[in-house]
Amino acid sequence: MSVSSYRLNGLAVYSSSADKSGLQIVLVHGAVDRAAGMIRIARKLNDLNVVRYDRRGYGRSESAPSTLSFEKHLADLEIVVGGRPTVLFGHSYGGSLALAAAARGSSNICATVVYEAPRGWEDWWPPPPSSVTPEEAAQHFVRRMVGETRWSALPEVSRARIRDQGERMVFELQTQMTQRYDAASISTPLLVGVGELSGEHAHRAARLAADEAPNGELFTVAEGRHDAPMTHPDLIADLLRQAIARPR
Repeated sequence: MSVSSYRLNGLAVYSSSADKSGLQIVLVHGAVDRAAGMIRIARKLNDLNVVRYDRRGYGRSESAPSTLSFEKHLADLEIVVGGRPTVLFGHSYGGSLALAAAARGSSNICATVVYEAPRGWEDWWPPPPSSVTPEEAAQHFVRRMVGETRWSALPEVSRARIRDQGERMVFELQTQMTQRYDAASISTPLLVGVGELSGEHAHRAARLAADEAPNGELFTVAEGRHDAPMTHPDLIADLLRQAIARPR
């Protein structure tokens, strides 16, 4: 699998072109992450055209204020999709973006796979942290997701970078306290993933999204948690292959 990198409207984009079908898979990362967090999934799809990108303000993409709007991130995603037939994958906040893009009804989006997209507007969804600093919130989020062993193994420069993203993370959580999409408007296939070991709120959110979409289907990633795109990339890749195979 050969990977090329390029700039697109200020975004750092990474593309592997393995076949000539024209169909592409676009991977959208969540908060406190970057395109590199999707690379294990991309490697499991090395026979397909896969596009990853650093969302604006993350990784090597153009810097942006921490209060960058959901709509701006959504516009960026639509630029990355362009005019090619696309299967979307979004993790966490990236899942919310993928759902919102699919709900707009673009003819370019053939199917969508999301993993643990939050439903922050629901009264049962845990609210953004208010009793700790944004830096502490980012550190707690990542430590809980990757575990103490992996967190302790990170070099201090990496841990500092994660803490520095706290303000952006908290703002992105807050933007999702307003409903940004209606899954019932997604007419194309929607595969909704949730980790077997994730919390009840994640399971409830996944069930609702799958039930609301006319062509929605729920999948549980065995022994998975919120970080399944990193720990179980083979299972996430399998969901994407299933999405590609769905009739459209």
